[in-house]
Amino acid sequence: MEKEGFKTYNEHRDKGFTLVEVLVTLLIMGILAVVAIPTYLGQREKAKRAEAKENLEAIRLHLEQYFNENGCYYRTGGPPTVCTNATLSGVASIQAFLPGFKPGNTQALNFVYSITTTGTATAYIAGAVDKSVATSVSSGATCAAGELKIDNNNNRCGF
Repeated sequence: MEKEGFKTYNEHRDKGFTLVEVLVTLLIMGILAVVAIPTYLGQREKAKRAEAKENLEAIRLHLEQYFNENGCYYRTGGPPTVCTNATLSGVASIQAFLPGFKPGNTQALNFVYSITTTGTATAYIAGAVDKSVATSVSSGATCAAGELKIDNNNNRCGF
């Protein structure tokens, strides 16, 4: 029973949050942000690398088809056609050589792509480098930072 003139605890309490409640809420949100942001950024990096992996696989398949039809990975155009070494840099030059290579929106690609043939066009290395790291793929079979490479024996680095 309530006596006249006395108010219960809830009746005295102002509506709203106390400073402690607000601080606890901010602390919880901060902890969630510390966990979520690195995870989100890691997923973005994985998605970028997935682009490069898929495009290098497509290049590899087109080069193997070209080899089966021509006996080498690159031929000069004019008569007589001759197997020769070449370096193709950029999506436009790769598409001119391998018209079936369709990497999607070429303006939005995150990587620069190249193909280098060796051994009188009997071997190749296809590579991709993150545009934010470098503007061209390094030479050789080893990968520098931000690179992925695949060769005619399906050896890979950076994958």
